[in-house]
Formats: sequence, structure tokens, C-alpha cells
Amino acid sequence: MPRSNAVLVKVALFTVVGCGFAGCGFAPAASGGAGAAGPPLGSGASNGTGLVGGGAAQNGHGAVTGMNCAEFSQPVNKLPPDILIVLDASGSMNNDISDTSCGNNGCGATSKWAQMTPAINTVVGMTETTVNWGLKFFADDAMCAVGNNVAVPIGANQAGAVMTAITGRTSANGGVSNGSRTPTRSAETAGAAYMRGLTDMNPRFIVLATDGLPNCAPGASDTAADDSAGAVMAVADAFSMGIPTFVVGIATGGSNADATLNNMANAGGYPAMGSPAYYSVSSTSQFVSVLQTLVGVAASCTFAVPTPPNDMTDRGHIGVIVNGTEISRDPSQTNGWDYTSTGMTAIQIFGPNCNTILNGGTPDVKIVFKCIVS
Repeated sequence: MPRSNAVLVKVALFTVVGCGFAGCGFAPAASGGAGAAGPPLGSGASNGTGLVGGGAAQNGHGAVTGMNCAEFSQPVNKLPPDILIVLDASGSMNNDISDTSCGNNGCGATSKWAQMTPAINTVVGMTETTVNWGLKFFADDAMCAVGNNVAVPIGANQAGAVMTAITGRTSANGGVSNGSRTPTRSAETAGAAYMRGLTDMNPRFIVLATDGLPNCAPGASDTAADDSAGAVMAVADAFSMGIPTFVVGIATGGSNADATLNNMANAGGYPAMGSPAYYSVSSTSQFVSVLQTLVGVAASCTFAVPTPPNDMTDRGHIGVIVNGTEISRDPSQTNGWDYTSTGMTAIQIFGPNCNTILNGGTPDVKIVFKCIVS
């Protein structure tokens, strides 16, 4: 016997009070009318069509539909986003903000590295309890090597670890130590693989911050050769895995990297409004502002679906109620709710209801399991 689809009954809330081989008993928590009494479950004598008020429809096969078997209030605190910063540690990050070289020792305190890393420390410090941050540098050596490791794993309260990792990659004069080439493709691919391997249900994002054209194409004999196409494809591949990428260009406006960064930003799924499509920064304060904006965009309207309370329920038959009103499932993800994955372990709310949740206050979000009796 296939399972029946459950429908939320607005006029009464039922809770399971007992189950056995003879059937299940239900006690109404509230009644919207007298309701006609039907025959015993499984008798086949009633299809529920004549019931009114708070009556429960019986389909004649032992299936009871339209009942809330249990009601779970989901806490308002959302699942925080997981954000991995993939940060360019190439030698050009030792140039100043106009991309002018200062000689072999780099520009130190006026370098792009010295201007950008304080912004990361500031924003991570401000948001470490509401965002799960992680950090990955590229490359891992002075050339093209990119491992599967991250400098700081994704987690809550990682401000201290991020600051320590940045300090460890900073030279005595304030620039980047061990400056490399720009293996963007490999860094994005490794970052996405790491994020995909996480076991939490939180929404996942990459912030790719770079100051120039990608190079170091895997297997290429010329490590300085342009690898723009490979980098764009890596960002698109991450997006297809459900991991969007925010692209930040560090002092790249009008440079030869402009078109590539635009293409990467569009492939990442969250381009900036207007032109350029990537987020362009050239100062500490600008980078702080951009990171704060990205945190807002990544802010979660995602909620965990609790474990079904009994064998009469499953995650495939739920209702989502916001501030006392049920909202519809919307697979187009524009106005309603939808599962975040085929595992149905979390749902995301979209549209005006998400705006209400993100804008503060104390919205009441509930996930209601519905009776499935076969």
C-alpha cells in the first residue's frame, strides 16, 4: 500500500496517544466543530468526504491524513553560514595598492597584503559567533603548490585562529611571506572539495579574494601562463555542487584581470550589483564593507528538520509555519520554503518570510510533522 500524502488540517491539532496492531488513537488538542464520527480505522467504510469541523478523514485503508502527529518549534537562531575565505598569497600582494613594486622586500606596511588582512581580522572578529569561518591561502609554497588542507578549518569562534594563521603568513615588514604565483583554479577546486566534505547542514560559501590573473594551470610547463578559463570553470563547478563563490578583486579595477574576475563572479552565482560583477576593493575599509555585505547575503534562513518523532512520520511530509501561518513549499525557491538537499535534513525559507527572519525580531518558526499511516 503506498503512503498517502498528508494535508494540514487548520481546524484541529491532533497528537498521537497510542498505537497498536488494531490501529492508532488520536486525542484532539482543540476542536473547530463537532465533526462526524467515522468507523474504525481500516474498516473501508468511510473515505472521509462527509466529515466537517474537526473530524479526521479516514480513507478506508488504515491511513489517516491531515493530522499533525507532533509539532516541533524550531528555534529562531538560524543555522549559521559556513564561509571559507580563499586568500591570494601571491608575490604581487607585496606590491602597493596601485600594484607598484617596492623592490625585493616588497612594500611592507603599504602592501596590498597589509591593507587587506586587517579587514579579514576585523569582520571575522565581529561575526565569529554568527558565521562559521575558515581560511585557506594559495599557494602553499613560493610557486604553485595547493594542498587539500586549510589554514583554519570551518568553525565557530575562529577569530583567534584566523589572526594567528595570517600572522604566520606575514613577513616582518608586514607583507606576505613566501609569496607565490596565482594558482586560482587549484585553490578554488581544493576549497570546494573541503567544503563539500563538511558534515553539517549549514549553507556553504567561498569568498575568493585575489589581486590578479590566474596562472599555474595544472600540468602546464609555463607556470606563468594565463589560466583564466580553468579558474572560471572551477568556480562554476563549485556552484554546481551547491557552493557559491563571492569573488573579490583586490586593487584590480581596470586591470587585465578585470574580464576574468567578472566571469568568475558570474559563474559563482552571487555577482555584485552593477559593474563590475565582482566586488572591487582597494582599501581596508572597503574590504571591511564588502565582507560585511557578503555576510549579510550569506545570512541564513536555513533550519534543521528535527528527527521524525515516530514511525508514522518522516521528513518528506512536513509543514512549515512562520508566525502562525503555513507557507507553501516552493521548488523555484522564490517565495516559500524548500529542502536544501535530497536528504531533507534542512529547509530554507525564501522571499518575504526570510526577510522577516533576517530583519530581526522574534519570528516563530515551526516545523510540523504530518501523520503517515500505511
